[in-house]
Amino acid sequence: MTAFCITNPKACFGSCPTFYVSDGDTMRLQAEGFSSSIAPSLEAADVDALYHGRSNNGTVNIVMRNEALETHVVRYVDLLVVPRKEACRVFSEGDRRFWESTSVNPPLSAQAPEGDCLPLVRNADGIERFSRADETYLGAKETLDLAFRVRPDRSYGLVIACRQTLLPTYMLYQAFAYMGSDVGHWLAQMERKAVPKQYSSMELLLGGIEAMTRGEDGQWKIQGAIDEHGPLATDVHIISLSTLRDSTLSVRLRMTKGTWRIDYVALAELSQELQPVRLRPRIVLRNNQEDSEALALLLDSSKVLVTLPGDTYTLAYNLPDSYPDYELFLESRGYYLEWIRKEWIDEQDPMYLAEMFLTPESALRRMTKEFNRVEAQMEDCFWRSRYAKQ
Repeated sequence: MTAFCITNPKACFGSCPTFYVSDGDTMRLQAEGFSSSIAPSLEAADVDALYHGRSNNGTVNIVMRNEALETHVVRYVDLLVVPRKEACRVFSEGDRRFWESTSVNPPLSAQAPEGDCLPLVRNADGIERFSRADETYLGAKETLDLAFRVRPDRSYGLVIACRQTLLPTYMLYQAFAYMGSDVGHWLAQMERKAVPKQYSSMELLLGGIEAMTRGEDGQWKIQGAIDEHGPLATDVHIISLSTLRDSTLSVRLRMTKGTWRIDYVALAELSQELQPVRLRPRIVLRNNQEDSEALALLLDSSKVLVTLPGDTYTLAYNLPDSYPDYELFLESRGYYLEWIRKEWIDEQDPMYLAEMFLTPESALRRMTKEFNRVEAQMEDCFWRSRYAKQ
């Protein structure tokens, strides 16, 4: 781990708790919790689709790991289950609405700047469409154009399965590096609400994935956006669309070049809104031994479970027996604290830090060349630098 972090300090593995759930054959990384909550004042709840999750005889086991040089402060980890009919799926929208879909259809075509990308986005198979960052400006945008066949006057939602690349992670770690030995001061300022709103401008410049549809007048209209932080697990989102009138739907996805990995895009026909059932963990295991103290902490919202690098917990949930099948979602709440690396402190520079906060466009242009230099190796270094106890 140390060797890979020294090779590329901005590619050290990180970004909140990781959650592994069985897909029926193996335990699979399916969610990461509260990815943007990097300080106590940013504590938040996060809902992630366990799109490939499967139960085992009415029981769902979720393995929660701390695989980074971080301290995780976990308020709760609840399983949200939504009854679904046979051959139906359920998708979660950003405002915590859950939609039942009677059919999910792949695009007829998908065009990216490099050409046809339909084979990369028509299935939720982990084969992702992504691009390298722009060579002159890290904030440059790109678009994907897709077409779908629809039935007029039906309700539809656009399904997107995606995760971030390591560009946003690089920017966060670079900000910590510029803070250097003063990182504690800056985090304290954040806690005191003394950091002006414009300090989030770089995050806004990188942005999320905007979903647009072409109207009858030929103009593109924004229907919604996805901005789920985190480079670890692919999450599945839905954006409900306005009522459609034509038999063909044109969709454009707009995003910062080199910032998103898209695994799957589809159009879901929506039938009704559903309500989830919240389940608390029944038992918690640590090192294959029952940990009643950890369970008590996760069941009491006034307390927190604190985990350190290498910690692993298994949380077991019992599904209700009142329905034959359920769609699974995970809701976790908490925050995490990055452990500052020595290599970052060596780069302390108040002027560059001010540039990131006050003139982020200039910072993105200045850092383009250095990011381009390390980009190709970042993904490999990132995954190889996961922390695990021997």
